[in-house]
This record gives sequence, structure tokens and C-alpha cells, in this order.
Amino acid sequence: MPLYRYEALSLEGKKHKGMINADCLEMAKERLKKQKIIVTSLEKQKIKGAISNLSKASLLDFTRDIANLLSSGMPLYESLVIAEEKSLHSKEHPLFLDLCDQVKQGKKLSDVLAHYPKTFDSIYISMVRAAEESGSLADVFMQLTKVIARGEKLKKQMVGALTYPAFLCSFCLVVVVALFVFIIPSMQELLEGRRLHPLTECVLSISRFLSVYGNWIGLIFAVQALFLFLFFRSRKGKEACKKGLLYIPLVKKMVSQAVMIRFSRTLGILLKNSVALPTALRLSAKVMDHPTFSEVVERAEKKIMEGKKLSMELGQSKWFAPMVVKMIATAEEVGKIDDMLLHIAEIYEEDLEKSLQQFTSLLQPIMLLLLGLIVGVVLLSVLLPLTDVSSFL
Repeated sequence: MPLYRYEALSLEGKKHKGMINADCLEMAKERLKKQKIIVTSLEKQKIKGAISNLSKASLLDFTRDIANLLSSGMPLYESLVIAEEKSLHSKEHPLFLDLCDQVKQGKKLSDVLAHYPKTFDSIYISMVRAAEESGSLADVFMQLTKVIARGEKLKKQMVGALTYPAFLCSFCLVVVVALFVFIIPSMQELLEGRRLHPLTECVLSISRFLSVYGNWIGLIFAVQALFLFLFFRSRKGKEACKKGLLYIPLVKKMVSQAVMIRFSRTLGILLKNSVALPTALRLSAKVMDHPTFSEVVERAEKKIMEGKKLSMELGQSKWFAPMVVKMIATAEEVGKIDDMLLHIAEIYEEDLEKSLQQFTSLLQPIMLLLLGLIVGVVLLSVLLPLTDVSSFL
């Protein structure tokens, strides 16, 4: 439903600016007329993708504000109005104004959020819809706040663990290229006519090769890098990359832990808010964001519809740890699957933090050692002809 920006005068002569939601221009005029104001300007507001797609930070702020306001006893509409006023001077303001306007018309919040699927995913909407039926909106928004915050924390931890190794790798590449392309060629005249060590001959040959064909090699690498970038941005490329990570020993462990955190927490919260198990599994499979694990959960969903147990179906996959399967099986016996899943998420959070620390503490010295080894070999090859050390080799 489109938004219309209006300027108007009240009966007291005060100026008003705002937006209103309506199916067409005439309906917008009718709605404004009922508010007993004199409209001086009315035009359709174009909502671009940047407006209808909130950042994670904005979504977290909105969810936290609504949770706090509802917990303090404030009605939903008034809470939305405060959130809308907070975003008054931002480009996201039309979205919040639309939420206020449609809720004011009597529509359910979950139905209004469904108009913005890029911002509010299916899990968010399902939890809000379940809360509307049970009357626990404040609790659900509190849970959503924790889910989004923990998800962002997990993402930052993963990015932080890979940033420093990536920087070291790039620095190592720059140093090596600089040595072979700039430093060593400038010393070739000094080494002419000398009896060279095989190591020195090898380094000089590599340097000459790079000097002659360096531009072509750089172009080939650039084209390959562009191809890989486009490939890994595609759906098939992302899936292939995620599946491939499961065969790298230490990385496999961290990927599995991250996926299990998302799966356990999402499924636990959905079940805690009275979402049916098959529906909760279908939504959890999407949030796992990994094709291998998602396929296992999707198969389990179909089997559960036939009366099978969740633990039995997950246990048939090698990707779900036996500990997780046994804990879920125990919870099924006592009917506390939601609490057990949230407990599993907490366990894996602690394990992931330890794994990330081990990964960074192990990878950093390896990268430094590799950089030192490469630079040391190149420097040694240059120094050998200039000293008497070659006579000992």
C-alpha cells in the first residue's frame, strides 16, 4: 500500500507535515478529511529499497525500543509512534510511519511487518504472530532483541577471527612481490659474472620471469579473482563454498558450531512461543544458512509429519553431534525440547568462543612464520654471493 506525504493546517492554524497510508490519492484525501485538517499539499512518497530494507543495527534498535516500551506497560500503537518519532529525520522514517498508520487502522502487526520481507524475515514475523495470539508481545520482542544481538555478535566474532590472518596474508603477498619485482632486479648487475648458488639462481630466475611476464600474470590473477568473486556471490557458489568449508579440519568445527547455535536458538525460541514443530523446523532450516545442515532438517521435518521423533531423524546424519542428538532425545521424553535447545545454544556459544581463540592464536604465528621464511629465503639467496658463506654450503 503506497504512502502519501502531506502538508496541512489544523483548525487552529498550525502547520502539520506527515505521511498517510492509502490505496489511492482520493482515499488519502478522504482519510485526511476525517482528521479535520486542511490539506495544502499531497503527493505520493516513493519508498526505495534503501528505505524498505533496514540495517541490522536499525532493526536491533527498533526491536529493543518496542520491547522496552511494551514491558513498561505502554500499548503497541503508542510504542510504534515513539519509534517513529525517533526516526523522524532518517531515511527509514516512511517505513516506521507506515507501521504506525496500518496498526492504527486495526491491522495486526505481523501482517504489516510481512510487507517488508527484506527487513523482517519469516522467523521474526512468525514469532510476532504467535505472540499476538498468546498476548505475549513484550516477551517476544525481548527474545527477538537477544536473538538479533547475539547473531550480530557471532558475525563480528567470525569476521574478527579472519581479519588479522587475511591482513597478514595480504601483507606477505605484497612483500614477496616487492622483493621479486623491485629489489632483486636492481641487484642483478651486482651479481653478474659471479658463481652463484643454486638457491640464488632460482630466485633470480623467478624474478626475471616476473619482470617479463608480470603484467600478464597480474591480469590473469585479476580475471580469476573477478570470476571467483562473481561465482561466490551466486547461490551455487555460496553453497559450494559452505560445503567445502566442512572438509577443512579446524574451520569445519567452527562452521558446525555457528550453524548449531543458529539452529538451536531459533528452534528453541519458536517452540517456546507455541509455534508448531514442523513449522519451526522449516523456519529454522532457513536461518541455518548452510545447505548441508538445512537438507538434514528439511528431511527431518517431513519425517516428523509422519510421526517420527526429531532426535531419531537428526541422529541419522553425521553432521549433528551425538551429544546434541542425545540431549534432544532426553528432552523429548520429558517434553522440554525448547529449554534443552536453548541450553544447547549456550553450550555451543562457549565452545565457539574457545574455537575462535584457538584459531586466531594458532593461525597468527603460522602466518608470521611463513612470512619470515619467505623473506628470509629471498634475502639469503641475495646475500650468499656477497659473502663467504657460500663456501660452507
